[in-house]
Amino acid sequence: MMKKMNIVYLPLVEQAYQMMKKLNKNVSKQEIYKKLIETNMIDQQGNPTKWALDNGLVSEFNTIEEARNKLNQISPQKIEDQVDADINNVFSRVPVSAFRWKNEHDGYAIDSAELKKAILSALKDGSLSPIGRKHWLEVLADINSQEN
Repeated sequence: MMKKMNIVYLPLVEQAYQMMKKLNKNVSKQEIYKKLIETNMIDQQGNPTKWALDNGLVSEFNTIEEARNKLNQISPQKIEDQVDADINNVFSRVPVSAFRWKNEHDGYAIDSAELKKAILSALKDGSLSPIGRKHWLEVLADINSQEN
């Protein structure tokens, strides 16, 4: 007979779970954990990401509800600036040698293996915004589907 494991979730996951419970949401702590990672609020270990801390969405004193309210106050310009920053973040990790001039019509081509490495690096260190994270995961999926 297998013993049931008790998983201990860190405070941000617990806070989000408690908030969702109050809203009568039927959601598990595991689903909350996955969603917080997906939105770049926490890393795999349950700690706040640099992005969440830098944008004031999470601090030692914030509740998840305060973070959500603050997130809703971010202006479209700030989001656009973050998207630009996410693009620069990924492309700054691609070596110049990965860019190849094709012709006047097509412009430059990028070595997909190098772009893939750059995307994975940015995703791993948690430096992308939630929007950038989603976008670059889609680009990564496109690259992977073209390789198969």
